[in-house]
Amino acid sequence: MTGVARVVHGGSRSDVLPAMAINEMWRLLRHPLHLLGAALWSLAIAKNAWDGPRPAFSDLTEPMTMFWGVPVFFAANLVASAARRAGAEEMLGVLPRGRAERTGALCLAAFGPFLVGVGAQALLSFLYVATENQLERFPTIAELACGPLNLLGACLLGIAMARWTPWPGAPVLAMVVLVSFNLIVNTTGAGYGHGVGPFYLLGFYADFAVWGPAPSLAAAGFNPGSTGWHAVYLFGLCLGAGALAILADSSRRLLWSAVGVVSVLVVALAGIWQLP
Repeated sequence: MTGVARVVHGGSRSDVLPAMAINEMWRLLRHPLHLLGAALWSLAIAKNAWDGPRPAFSDLTEPMTMFWGVPVFFAANLVASAARRAGAEEMLGVLPRGRAERTGALCLAAFGPFLVGVGAQALLSFLYVATENQLERFPTIAELACGPLNLLGACLLGIAMARWTPWPGAPVLAMVVLVSFNLIVNTTGAGYGHGVGPFYLLGFYADFAVWGPAPSLAAAGFNPGSTGWHAVYLFGLCLGAGALAILADSSRRLLWSAVGVVSVLVVALAGIWQLP
């Protein structure tokens, strides 16, 4: 409350929104759940990333979604709903900047975990090169981007949930649905001995490398499908989640509805084109 009041006092409209976004970004980055997610990802990497060519590739492209993305979803939801849960919404209503601008600032703040994720991927890539870690092949930019994009989408969806479903338990229910959906699309149509089915790229947690026979450390190839279009698919989901969050409070409903329609088209087309 004090931080928000300090940021929005005075100043031009163009100056205030970035200041509010920075304030919200620091709140999000310092949130215990975001820090927990970063720690869980680091522990997962330290445990497996130097165990062989297959885990080396997978740990550079895949675990950020689950270990870091799930906690950051709840962190963003709690940051976005803090005023409501504290009973301070009416007090914030007297500030010069309204709820719509606060929501916009929260959405911009979601780029904080995204940029930290980009930095973490860059650091891990450097460590791989410096230690000459053996892996099947070095991931493409699109494959490296999927983890940070999932962090961005998790934040934006958490904010949207806080704005549209302000009920206890709603974020937990949403996460159960998301995890169940991911499990279904990962395994539907999978043949005997195959780790994933033909629709695995429709999920958010997608392992591009094939798991070979136990202990699954050797190079065993890659699952089919376009990882480039998968990154576009994830970007479309991020765009849609952001539009949904802002639409809850913005007076420019036509504009953000149009952005939502564009995001649906991007997700639909990229979702089809990414499949094998």
